[in-house]
Amino acid sequence: MVVDELHDGEEGERSVTAEIDSSALDADILRTRSKRAMFVVLSGQSVGTIVPLDISEITIGRDPGCDVRLGDDGISRRHVRIVADGPAWAVEDVGSTNGTTVNGERLEGRHALAEGDRVLIGHTVLKFVKQAEVDAEYQAKVYEMSVRDALTRLYNRRFFDDRLRSEVAYARRHRSLLALLMMDLDHFKEVNDGHGHLAGDRVLMEISTLLRAQVRSEDVLARFGGEEFAVLVRGIQPPGVVVLAERIRRAVEGLRIEGFGQTLGVTISIGAATVQGDAALSEQGLVDAADRLLYRAKSSGRNRTCADSW
Repeated sequence: MVVDELHDGEEGERSVTAEIDSSALDADILRTRSKRAMFVVLSGQSVGTIVPLDISEITIGRDPGCDVRLGDDGISRRHVRIVADGPAWAVEDVGSTNGTTVNGERLEGRHALAEGDRVLIGHTVLKFVKQAEVDAEYQAKVYEMSVRDALTRLYNRRFFDDRLRSEVAYARRHRSLLALLMMDLDHFKEVNDGHGHLAGDRVLMEISTLLRAQVRSEDVLARFGGEEFAVLVRGIQPPGVVVLAERIRRAVEGLRIEGFGQTLGVTISIGAATVQGDAALSEQGLVDAADRLLYRAKSSGRNRTCADSW
């Protein structure tokens, strides 16, 4: 087991407005023409996601080759197929391991979908609906709001916990590398107490913008709580994880935040745990390991990275 301790001195929204002359258009005809078939994810890590049925055949599963890929460990690589059946839609299981249920009944053969049908695959519930385009856009915005932190616009704790569960399952299944960086701003209480909570909020927003610029698009960056942030990183060797952590630490250290008639600067402490996936890996075990490393960074003087791998 190798431990690295690094510290200072070491290396628009689019809005669409439609004006409709109700005297010229029949509302029922308008609603019929603008509706489309789709699934809305009601549970699982992708809750709130809209899956439009816009091609004649759609395969759903975990395999990268599927038309819709869901990160649920209970879903087979190829689980169900959704097919156009004239003007309607039907669902059929394609030999999944855990099977498929529709409205609580195990699916045998092909089932013609009706408005409101609930399809359970793995731990994910899909609801079949026909909605107007504007309703779909609204649903997508509601979903986005449900998984984002209101202040920083990073992913929130609920979304992070769901993704952590999925990423740990993936690492166990493929025996792949998974890293968790737990990050905490140093002496942040002094910012709030000395400069006010508005200044503290400004710091959190600026730090969040900086963090987004430092991580990959496939990494999962979240506000873990208060002034604490977390990043899940898949498939990077331990030295690369340390490089990422140090890049973040140095960027935060060099950040100067202007506002409220003053210039503010903060530092960050980071605990970085990297594991090789196996049967013993658990979500709580990974979080606990990163937390211990973060505590070590704090107790060793702050503004440093403590990293471990096994």
